[in-house]
Formats: sequence, C-alpha cells, structure tokens
Amino acid sequence: MAHKSAQAPVNSFDITDAGELEEAAGRYATRRLAELEDGAPLTNFTADDLSEVHRYLLQDIYPWGGDLRTEEVGAMGMPMCRAAYVPDMLATVMKNIDKNPPSRTNMDEAIATVADHWGELTIVHPFRDGNSRTQRYFFDQMMRDAGWSIDWTVVNANEVHAARYIAAATTDSRFLADALRPGVTTIDEGVDGTLQKTQGIRDNTTSAELFHQMSQFRVEHPGQSFHDQHITVTTPPPGYEVMSAPNATLRAGTGITDGTTMPDINNTISKTNDAGLGD
Repeated sequence: MAHKSAQAPVNSFDITDAGELEEAAGRYATRRLAELEDGAPLTNFTADDLSEVHRYLLQDIYPWGGDLRTEEVGAMGMPMCRAAYVPDMLATVMKNIDKNPPSRTNMDEAIATVADHWGELTIVHPFRDGNSRTQRYFFDQMMRDAGWSIDWTVVNANEVHAARYIAAATTDSRFLADALRPGVTTIDEGVDGTLQKTQGIRDNTTSAELFHQMSQFRVEHPGQSFHDQHITVTTPPPGYEVMSAPNATLRAGTGITDGTTMPDINNTISKTNDAGLGD
C-alpha cells in the first residue's frame, strides 16, 4: 500500500518542510507554465513529450524533473500504479493516445476521449510530484491541437481533480468529461492563458469530499450527471455531506489488486497529496 513520505522530496533548495516546498514549487511552476502557454504549442503527445513538460515546469525546484518515479505512492487514499509497472503502463497509455486522438469535428467526442486518456494517465501517476500540473497542460494542449479550447476559469478545479480519480479507480470517465465540458469551446472562441490564471486554486480537502460524493452518486444514480445536479459554483454547495464510498475495482495491469475498497473519507483527506506535494 502506498504511503505518505515522511519528508519533502529532494529539491534544489534543500527545503525539508513540506508546506514550504509546496509553496515554492507552485510559485516556480506557475512562472514556467506561463512561459509554456505563451510559447509554441505542444503538437506531439508521447511519453517523452510528457516528461519534457514535467521537466520544464519543475526545473527550478526538482533536479529529477522529467524522471519517472521509482517510489510507491498514493493519492486520494488509493495506491497508484506500482513503480515497477510505470514505464510499461505509461507506454500503453501513450499508445492509446496515438491510436485514438480527440475528434476534430465533434466536441463531445473530443472531451470524452481526453477524459478517458486522462483517467488512464492518472492511475499511472508517472512522476513523484507535479503530475496534475503536467497533465493539465498536456491535455489542454491536446484539445487545442484538435481545434478545441478549455477556459479553465470556468472549470471547477476541485471537481476535475476528484473526477480524475473516479476515472482512475473505476474506468468511468463520464464525471471528468462533465467537469471539463463547461469550459470547452472551439479554438476561435477560446481564451488564451487561463491555465496560468488558475494554477494553485484547487483545495485538496474539497476535492477529497467531492471524490467520495461522486463515488456514492455513481452507485445510487447510475447514468446520471453528478455535475448537473451538484456543481453550480467553484466549491461544493452549503450543507454538502461527506459519505463513505462503496467498494470499487481498480484498473488492471497496474500491480494493484482488484476489489480494493474505496478509502474512508478522513483517511482520504489526510492522503490526498501522498503522491507529491503539488500532485
């Protein structure tokens, strides 16, 4: 079972306090993200490209930026892909991306495809830290390359984060597609630079609560949209109750045993950031 590291990852400033390192990583990564957004677009979507994005975003803080992890990690209280399987599973995800790019003519199909790929990449969790930052840019650019734009200022960051782990745990990416859809337009109608404007707005506790709400909703209301019934503002509505989640089967091929139960909410909140300070 993955566990939370007792100290901050090795970094260029020898920072040992996890909170201080998270703040520093966020500050430097936001500046690098702005450079990426304002620069040439990403047009290739391979494992090497993903690693290069990670290296670029975190080059100021982590000397190991771009390197695949060798540690066992967890997020949302769940174990991620075992480290020994990461290279092969990452190659499988990238092969699927190459074979099934997002549609250039149908917006809903494009969103569904990207949500499916994002769920797959989430469970692989290829890096010790910085996965969410890297993947947001990677899939934002994938949508743009297909002719679509995501306005991240109108997308609920907590909902997207929670929905990614629903997709990772259950292979059901509908929640993630629903979370992304409000921000998607054609490239001509899109707004530039919204990733850098929304960097760091996610709240881990809120994301964990939403994750459990989604898990329960998925069982009690199959086929219905969690987003349409629950997401109206950037945080959960007042009176949102935390529910325990049912059993779920995690993805095959990641070294994780099937039949793993969804974690207790208090355990989830304490472990939302296990896989890395900024995730």
